[in-house]
Amino acid sequence: MTLENYNFDGFVLGLYLDEQGDWLAYFQEIPSISAFGDTPQEALEELQTAWEMCKDEYRAQNRTIPIPQNRNSQVA
Repeated sequence: MTLENYNFDGFVLGLYLDEQGDWLAYFQEIPSISAFGDTPQEALEELQTAWEMCKDEYRAQNRTIPIPQNRNSQVA
């Protein structure tokens, strides 16, 4: 599976292996949205789930979904 299989709405991702051997995936622009996994793919899959849940919460609260600064004219 490649990054094309995921929809992160143009955000820049960070992905690294921590000291315990877990992979952490996160948005560089919104580091509070992150996810762990045993493999890079699992971390990205969990991040995709977390992002979808965050967007659902924004919608439920009638709040604007964040977009990357380089996409200031588009909506996520």
